[in-house]
Amino acid sequence: MFRASTMLRVARLGARQMSTATGRPDGSYRRFGRTIGTWMVGTAVLASAGYYVGKDEIDAFDHEEPASELHLSPGKQFKGLPIIEAESTGRERLVVLGSGWGAVAVLKTLDRDKYDVIVVSPDNYFIFTPLLPSATVGTVEFRSVLEGIRRITKRIRGAYVEASAVDVDFEAKCVLIEKPGEGRAWLPYDRLVVGVGAQSITRGTSGLEFCHKLKTILDARSIRQHIMANF
Repeated sequence: MFRASTMLRVARLGARQMSTATGRPDGSYRRFGRTIGTWMVGTAVLASAGYYVGKDEIDAFDHEEPASELHLSPGKQFKGLPIIEAESTGRERLVVLGSGWGAVAVLKTLDRDKYDVIVVSPDNYFIFTPLLPSATVGTVEFRSVLEGIRRITKRIRGAYVEASAVDVDFEAKCVLIEKPGEGRAWLPYDRLVVGVGAQSITRGTSGLEFCHKLKTILDARSIRQHIMANF
């Protein structure tokens, strides 16, 4: 990185060269140079602080105690299907279904010392939906509107299971999950958060089923490819 003094010298040199080229008094250009130099220094300081704070935060997560690994309990079944268990920590197990706005809002406000958190969702990312139109037309990259669920759960030492929730037995406090290619299993819980969102409906309007939707990253990619194919 450039030092602050180096940035100020560069700005002043630029102002002096502008004054020589135009033949005008360099007072205004010097003020302009000082302003630009100050702005450059301020930007560099903020960028450096953001980089190191973010780096320290990520390093801190990497050195924290990992979440308990999930495994199928040998010999234990419920309704003819295996049960998923984790090492007991004495905390309540909180299972969160979904990875959308509701689920992520809960995850980012949880007390990580109070619960053992397990997130179940077929999508391993959170979509910042207000930027989907920008991703569709190429203003921002698709990856810019996504945040990995594992990164979010790491802050609270949580675990993530890439699966779909098929059923819930509220009396037994178990969620039936299904992983592609691995079958179904029951996941016990002490507390349950259901944040799976909703499906889009056409409300009986004829023809809407043939229109493009814009709710997921796949929808945005489909619209973008359709636009590119026509030009």
